[in-house]
Amino acid sequence: MMECIKEGFVLANKNLQLVFVRIAVSIINLLSFFVFLGLPLLIAILSLGFDLAQAKEMMPFFMENPAEMVTKYLGLIFFAGSALIFYIIFTSVLFLYALGGTLGVIKSSAVNMRFRFSLSSFFMEARKNFSGLMWLITLVFLAAIVLFAVFMISGAIVAVTVQAVTESGSTMEMFFSSFALMTVVVFSIIIAFAGLAFGVYSVVILIADRKRVMDTMRSTYQFLKQKPAALLYYVILVAGFLLVNMVFYGIQISLSIMPFVAPLVYIINAFFQSYLAIVLWSSLMVYYLKATGNPVYSSTYEI
Repeated sequence: MMECIKEGFVLANKNLQLVFVRIAVSIINLLSFFVFLGLPLLIAILSLGFDLAQAKEMMPFFMENPAEMVTKYLGLIFFAGSALIFYIIFTSVLFLYALGGTLGVIKSSAVNMRFRFSLSSFFMEARKNFSGLMWLITLVFLAAIVLFAVFMISGAIVAVTVQAVTESGSTMEMFFSSFALMTVVVFSIIIAFAGLAFGVYSVVILIADRKRVMDTMRSTYQFLKQKPAALLYYVILVAGFLLVNMVFYGIQISLSIMPFVAPLVYIINAFFQSYLAIVLWSSLMVYYLKATGNPVYSSTYEI
């Protein structure tokens, strides 16, 4: 496992240009925020004009008659809601496009020692992987919603049952209620973490194997079933990621009191977070390729 993490760093260093790509994507996201949400908000404020000056006097009336407020500003509400929807769609598409290009470059670099990063190869991989990622993420998202609904229903049933059983308030009944609630919480955390790991590995497998979405889901299940150590590897990566971030944020807070250093620390933090993300994906890609005995990887990519 540690060897795969080391090779993940080597693979990330080989494709440092991806860090700058992620920074560019973050800047585009920030600009789109102002375009899709900032400008509509400014237009809404300017169009309200005199109403804003009387907002303090009008607020009690609108609180008592919310339907009147909706009717009066229906156009502005529709305009703001449309802007928010367009912003979410744009950022989602941009994220998936950039993720497809990033993972495609990492995979190509891992299996081909002679591969060198270029923007043309990044865009080619992004176009190639975008559709599959979109359908995969959509399917995983829908599964997460169903799982969340099941947990909510189960939690409600347990809460009602415990309340009915522990009406007398005896020590044994209180212990039973606490044990039942803790069991639900722990079980929910374990399932949520396993689901997250499943989603992350399914993304890696989709890019690595170039399979259809449903085939990717089945391959991910088989991979985690045959290689349960992959979950431990994911735990190690996430724990290391969080630990490094805690140390870095501690340094960042201590340096942020200096007015001239704070902007520099913010820029360094942006590059640092992007680099860690590339290392995380690279390490997962290396682990999967090695765990599945990828012949191209073993013959052309050696550390």
